[in-house]
Amino acid sequence: MNPSRRLDIAIVGGSLAGCMAAVSLRRAGHDVTVYERSRAGLVGRGGGVTTSRAVLDGLKGQGLIDRDFPSAPYTEILLSKAVGPDDRYGRCPLRLPLAMHCLHWSGLWENIRKRVPDDAYHNGMALDRAEDTGDSVMLSFEDGTRARADLVCFADGYASQGRRAMFPQTALVYRDYLVWRGVVSEADIGTDPILEQHPRISLRDGRGSFISYVIHDRDGSLHPGRRLVNWAVYLDLPEAELDDFMIDAAGRARTGTIPAGHMRPEQDAALKDRMRRALPTYFADMAAASRDNQIQLIYTARPPAYRKGRMCLLGDAGAMVPPLTGAGLFKGYENATGLGRALSGDGPSDLDAALDGWSDRQMVLADAMLEMGHQMERAFLYDTIDLATAGEAEARAWFDDALRIAPEFSYFDPSLARPAQAAQ
Repeated sequence: MNPSRRLDIAIVGGSLAGCMAAVSLRRAGHDVTVYERSRAGLVGRGGGVTTSRAVLDGLKGQGLIDRDFPSAPYTEILLSKAVGPDDRYGRCPLRLPLAMHCLHWSGLWENIRKRVPDDAYHNGMALDRAEDTGDSVMLSFEDGTRARADLVCFADGYASQGRRAMFPQTALVYRDYLVWRGVVSEADIGTDPILEQHPRISLRDGRGSFISYVIHDRDGSLHPGRRLVNWAVYLDLPEAELDDFMIDAAGRARTGTIPAGHMRPEQDAALKDRMRRALPTYFADMAAASRDNQIQLIYTARPPAYRKGRMCLLGDAGAMVPPLTGAGLFKGYENATGLGRALSGDGPSDLDAALDGWSDRQMVLADAMLEMGHQMERAFLYDTIDLATAGEAEARAWFDDALRIAPEFSYFDPSLARPAQAAQ
C-alpha cells in the first residue's frame, strides 16, 4: 500500500487478535485505536492456549511477545483409553510427534497488550452499530460516543457484531458437542511424570475425549509443583438438549458458554461422576479436584470473505474453527500480521487491492482449518478406533486415514504432514 497514506484504523475488541492487529498496524505506520467492551483487563482464570512451535517463534520473532515468554513444550501425544475401572493412565497403542507449546492465556494477553499504548486502548466501549459510508466507517457506542475510521477491524469474538453486520447470512453452526474444562494447581494434585505427556484419551462410556497439559503459573514459573494443569473434555450434546443443559447456578439461561464459577453444582458433580466411569483414574481424579469449571458450546462459522467495504474480520470474528485443531492463536496471529503486511509500504498501492488480497489469503487458511477441524471431530469424537484393544499398526492406519495434518497451523509435528489429495 502507498506508505504516504496514513489510515485511521479502529479495532473493535481488545483480546489477543485485536491487540496483535493493533501492534502490527501501528508498525505499518497507521493510527490505531482499540475499543474493548469490558471495563477491566481481560483475564483467563489460569486458562491456557495451545499453539505450534512455528507460531510461537513467529510471535517472538516479530516482537509481539517477549523473547523469554514461558511456554510448556510437548513433543509427543499419547492416544489412549482406559481398559478397566482401575486403570490409572490408560492403554496407549499410538504415540505421535508434536511440535506443541502451551501458554498461559492471561499472561499472553498481558504481554501483547503492553505493546499497545494506553491512550490507544479504551475499555468500557460497547459498540451499538457501525455504518460503512463508502470511504470510511462511523462507529456509534452505547455510551453515546461516536468515532470515524478509514477502516474498522472487528475482533469481537465468536458472536461478532461485525460479522453479523457484514454478512448477516453467515450463521453460527452448532456442532452437537461441548467442551467442559477446568484448571487445577499441580500442587493440589501432586507432580506426576504423566504431566510431561500430552494425552488424548477416548471415553469408555461414549463419544468424546479428554486432554490435559500444563502451563506456567502467574509468576511465570514452569517448575514442577508450581505449574497449572489445564484439562478439557469434549462431550457430545444434541441441540435438542441445550435448553435444559445451559442453565447456570443462578437459574439463568446461557448462550454459548457457562462461565467459570457459574455452573450448577449438581451439573458439575454429575460430569465428574461420569468421568469416574469414562477415564483412567488419574485423570478422573484431576477433574474431581478442579473447581469453578466452565462449559463452552462448539460452533463453526464460515463468512464468504474477511472484508467488505471498509470493514474487516479478525480472529474468532472471522471463521470459527473447531478447537480440536488448536489453531485459534495461529488464526488471530495470521489475520493480524497478514493485515499489517498488506497495509505496509510493501503491500499493494491500492487499498481495495490490498484488502482483497489479504482476505483471499485468510479464506484459504480458514477453509483448511475448517476441513482439518471436521476431520478431527470425526476421528476423536465420533469414529475413534477402540484404543483399548487396537495394536500400533491398526491405530496408525486409522490415524493416517482419518487426518490430513496441515503444517501451516497444526501442533502436530510437520513430519506428519501429507498432501491434501492423500486425505480420505
